Amino acid sequence: MSRFLKIFGTILVLGGLAHSVGVGHLYFTAGIPEANRVLLDIWIAEAQLLGGLLFLVAGRTSDDRNSFRRLTIFGALIMIGFALPMLPVLFSRAPIIFSVPALIYLLLSVFVLVAAKKNQSADLSIG
Repeated sequence: MSRFLKIFGTILVLGGLAHSVGVGHLYFTAGIPEANRVLLDIWIAEAQLLGGLLFLVAGRTSDDRNSFRRLTIFGALIMIGFALPMLPVLFSRAPIIFSVPALIYLLLSVFVLVAAKKNQSADLSIG
């Protein structure tokens, strides 16, 4: 699981950085749009960077099960909280290329959350 979290975390961080660079370029060439669009773009980058960094740190602290579980659950909840409300908007208004990553982030984050909670239940029943 820690290897998966490192890979997923790296993808999210790189995605957040790429989003920020792309949006920065768009704003520089086309001008800064309305405040709601700017806040949305900040939220997207923030969720990817924060969720990705939490997964990366969780992957590195896999020897400390308590910290690993907390960081994993927190990272998964951040990504679920980002992707879930975004999907209806993305599927109705954006090209499919923008919808698919958010759907994948959501599905993988649900998988991570379920796996982390399942491991927590197993630990509680043993000890």
